[in-house]
Amino acid sequence: MLKLPGNLSAEKFLARHWQKDYLFLPRALERVRPAITRNELGWLATLDDVESRLVFTERDDDGVRYRAKIGPFDAEYLAALPKRDWTLLVHDVEKHLPVMRKLFAHVPFIPDWRIDDLMVSFAAPGGGVGPHRDHYDVFLCQGIGVREWHVATDDVPADPGASDDLALTAEFAGIQHEVCEGDVLYLPPGIAHWGTAKRACITYSIGMRAPQFSDIAEALPDAERDNPFYCDGDLELREVQPGYISSRAIQRAMRLLDVGQGERAVVAEALGRYVTETKDWITPDRATETETGCMLKKYSQGATLAVHGMARVAYDDRNLYVNGSCMPLPESCRTFVSELCTGREISHTGPGAESHPELLAWMAKSGAFEIPENL
Repeated sequence: MLKLPGNLSAEKFLARHWQKDYLFLPRALERVRPAITRNELGWLATLDDVESRLVFTERDDDGVRYRAKIGPFDAEYLAALPKRDWTLLVHDVEKHLPVMRKLFAHVPFIPDWRIDDLMVSFAAPGGGVGPHRDHYDVFLCQGIGVREWHVATDDVPADPGASDDLALTAEFAGIQHEVCEGDVLYLPPGIAHWGTAKRACITYSIGMRAPQFSDIAEALPDAERDNPFYCDGDLELREVQPGYISSRAIQRAMRLLDVGQGERAVVAEALGRYVTETKDWITPDRATETETGCMLKKYSQGATLAVHGMARVAYDDRNLYVNGSCMPLPESCRTFVSELCTGREISHTGPGAESHPELLAWMAKSGAFEIPENL
């Protein structure tokens, strides 16, 4: 877990900072491990199914502007980039390199269904994406190098002239932090921030998924109101279990939609489906009937079923959700599913891993598991 400053506990962090106030955590990580190199990040950015972009910082007598270019990129193009004033950003790194999911263990006080992805950026000296604000919480974990951050707790106006590609704010001085390897900056939604590489650096961004009204209102066609984001500033540590969508989370979604208890089941399912949806280009293959049968046979013989690196799995008190699909969750399977969400793998010989063939078959056909090549 992140080393919180002073006598700040996880409970106090949630009460004082989560979705309320930014926090600089010096030396919160002894080292960022596992880590990724600049060359590995560049290789990911050449792949068709990887979301990547370059942001160039262009300086002249009229000021500073930012220009974005969307990947994938040719390796030769990346190798020929200038020595400064650019940033390469790669999204969903943990889905392409599942070992990188281990970084999520640094924030065990946040429900894992709220975590959207691990974005990793490499910035050459002078590189950055400009002053901006996000609509989601993020933990910015500094790897190698040094980045200077400015954070504004006051309102900062938008600056549409700063970029044709990015939604940026005006430049501001704010509160300055020089962030080195192992330092972490937590930012709640709406806080303007502006990072610039002092030396070539890599930053690991653990970003959250925050449903909007419109994301879960399709199940309630008569619901009409503005489009706010889901918020859980009242999150408590007792809610946090791997994969579990708590009753309080469902109540928050109901408040977002402004509906009564009669719609609870509909809202719960809509929330569970949304937070486990995958992007089209990183959706795991669904096992065929034949593959499912082979996988379950091997599982019954002691083989391990591993959750696919791109799969999203969650559950609540009534349902199991996999990659946007839903099935009723029998009470007898809850411990099994909890173990599966905790370790993201399960074996027939493991603790709490009694056979649940119908549930496992449904999960396999929903793309939950890695499909072995040697079936």
